[in-house]
Amino acid sequence: MMKMRKTCAAIALVLAAAVTLPSASDGINADAAKKPALSPKKVSVAIGKSKTIKVKNYKKKVTWKIDKKAIAKLSAKKKTSVKVTGKKQGTAKVTAVYKQGGKSKKLVCKVTVKSADVAPTPIQQPTEVPPVITPDPNATATPTPTFDYDGYDACLWKKPGAKIKDLYSDYFKVGVSTGLGDLRFGECAALIRYHFASITMGNETKHESTVSVDATDEYPDGYSKANVDNYYKTGGEGKIILNYDNIEKTLSYCKANGLKMRYHAFVWHSQVQQYFFLQDYNYDDYQLSDYEANGWDASNYHKLADKETMKKRLNDYISQVIEYIYSHGYGDVVYAYDVINEANNGNITYYVNEDAASVNEVLTTDSSKGNKFSTNPGVTTSSGKNVTTDSSPEDVLNMFEKEGRTPDASHSYWYATMGADYLYLSYLYAHDAVEKYYNQYKDQFGYTEKPSLIYNDYNTKDAEQIALVKYINLACNLEKGTTGVKYCNGIGLQSHSIGETTQENMIKNIADQGLEVQITELDEGSTGDAQAKKLKKQYEIYKKYSKKGEYGKAQGADYIGVTSVTNWGVRDGDGGGWKARYLFEEYDDGLEEPILTYAPKPAYYAILQAGGLSVADCGTDAYGAAVPEY
Repeated sequence: MMKMRKTCAAIALVLAAAVTLPSASDGINADAAKKPALSPKKVSVAIGKSKTIKVKNYKKKVTWKIDKKAIAKLSAKKKTSVKVTGKKQGTAKVTAVYKQGGKSKKLVCKVTVKSADVAPTPIQQPTEVPPVITPDPNATATPTPTFDYDGYDACLWKKPGAKIKDLYSDYFKVGVSTGLGDLRFGECAALIRYHFASITMGNETKHESTVSVDATDEYPDGYSKANVDNYYKTGGEGKIILNYDNIEKTLSYCKANGLKMRYHAFVWHSQVQQYFFLQDYNYDDYQLSDYEANGWDASNYHKLADKETMKKRLNDYISQVIEYIYSHGYGDVVYAYDVINEANNGNITYYVNEDAASVNEVLTTDSSKGNKFSTNPGVTTSSGKNVTTDSSPEDVLNMFEKEGRTPDASHSYWYATMGADYLYLSYLYAHDAVEKYYNQYKDQFGYTEKPSLIYNDYNTKDAEQIALVKYINLACNLEKGTTGVKYCNGIGLQSHSIGETTQENMIKNIADQGLEVQITELDEGSTGDAQAKKLKKQYEIYKKYSKKGEYGKAQGADYIGVTSVTNWGVRDGDGGGWKARYLFEEYDDGLEEPILTYAPKPAYYAILQAGGLSVADCGTDAYGAAVPEY
């Protein structure tokens, strides 16, 4: 009986406490109506280093996930926290899944993993008069290597002593695509410096890398939040704040090592920062409640930017990058800009009216016009509803979650906010910026040549690519009141495993229009001797249609033709790339700590032969076999 009384008393105390204490639901602390939130929302971590992510305002167990395990790993998983450790350069998303109201909900943290080897370069932010800095070649030149590949004559890729770039120097620049890590360190970097005259960065100069979200000492909450704050601080008039970190490291390296660069690319439907396309830049840095607290216009919340805002923003973005390049002494490094990449692959079809008297008359739906091209449509919600500047905040947020940084089916934020006008305006802004800053800094830095402004695409519809360039040039001339000016100088053909006959016809058709041709992403999926023979034919075609080639010399002084050829990648499988497509392969020298890991493939010797090297001079390959004629 006594035991029962004690039990009843205990129950009574519990019930009394339940009446007097505030209730808690789903693990949320009752002392506030705060929602669960991540701390921090964005993480920047070096390779091999770790940071902790926590869920605030929540007490129950959280499930942690990461989308790219190759970039970073999760460890020390606790009820409401997890440790994230960088593995290799790149970005990943860590998701925290929690329960509330019987439903599963998610919080997402963007993780940026940076190289542990490269000290961050101070970022020069845009000012009214940008600082003028003479590059110090020693500041970001190649670090002291663990092995001197430049001075090691037995490197397999130095045989038989001919450099690819030298064999073709009279015809066109020969380049290669790479990443900042491979460009600066080890055998790969030495190989690039030895054989290639120019580089194209695979990702470092794309929109999402320059219009950054990274947190830095100057912007500890990230660039995206800094841009929101700047928008309201300046009444919407302030320039977008850009991150020049990768641009500076790449260009200073090129300057120090005598390399030229193709800048790839200002405008692409993919790999963009979504917040750039919002009226006030605010994607997930502020909640609607913050607008009232800060006295901001709540109608801007999750609103796509209107056309006039985007015209100014696009101009600011392109102009600031070009201004940085010229004002910092790199105007002689960049010889071509891919102003737009892959816009001609959508289902919005236009025809070009070459008799137009105004910009508004250039594009038509009249199929009797012969110049046709198709471009990317806008963006949609998960239910397929088109999202515009008039869409609700809910629809815009749903669209962002669906489209992300790489929109579905070649959708385009650019088209959604600007319509087809972004196509010609991108070139107009780039052209005007080059003219302005070239002239402003040419005497100071000794600039003598202006870069080409290129439209880059992967498909084989050369007629549509030519039509798109006609539209760009005609619209720009009408807008500026000029005649015959090439605001877009030519077309970049990516040339992934393309047939020789198809390639030759495309080059001839484009060159015959008076346009420049650049081969921008060359690789070949066949292997062994088949790959070698095909690439030899390709390089022979490129020589033929260069200005000093057989076809080019017969066309007269105004002919331009092929001006550069860029191989897309260095060694098979590097950086997770396509295998068996490139000029070099992995090599095991049999040592405990390999020194030589890059060996030439048959395709390498075939390209040397196309450049004029004799079979006898090719000698033997990396494995001691005689090199045949391809």
